[in-house]
Amino acid sequence: MQPPTRQPGGPPIWCGGRADAALARAGRLADGWMSYVVTPETYRTALAKIAAAADAAGRQFASFGTGHLLFARLDTSYDAALDAAAATLSRRYAMDFRRAAERYAALGRPEQVARRIRDFHAAGVRHLVIDLVGPYEERPRQIEDFAREVMPLLADLR
Repeated sequence: MQPPTRQPGGPPIWCGGRADAALARAGRLADGWMSYVVTPETYRTALAKIAAAADAAGRQFASFGTGHLLFARLDTSYDAALDAAAATLSRRYAMDFRRAAERYAALGRPEQVARRIRDFHAAGVRHLVIDLVGPYEERPRQIEDFAREVMPLLADLR
C-alpha cells in the first residue's frame, strides 16, 4: 500500500456498522469503531458486544478507539433547532428525518447540545465528528457558536 505507514504496525483501522456481525468484526479485527445514527444507550450496548468479541478473539480492548458522528444544531430553542435539522436531514436523505433527528441529534441551546455530547461521552465515545446541520449558509456561524458556546461547557472532558 502506498504511501507506506508512518508508524509501527500501520495506521489504526476503525470500522463502523450497527449489526451484530459488524460489531463482532470490529472486536475481532479493528482498532476502533465509529458509529452513526445511534442513541447513547445503543452505543453503550454496542461497545459491550465489541468488547465481548475482542475478548473471545484474545484481543486487548483497552486501547480500542471509540467515535461517533453526531448531527448537531444550535438555535434559540430545541424546537427551532429540530425544525432546521429535520429540514436539512430530510433533504439529505430524501425521507422524513424529523423523528430520527429527535432521537439521534444534539439540538437546541448550548447547554442542551453539551448535555447530549456528555451522554455520548458517558456511553464511551472518546472522539466525535460533529455534523452541524441546517441551512448551508449558516454553517460558518454554527461553527463559531459551537466553538464559543458549547466547547467551554465540555472542557472538563478533555
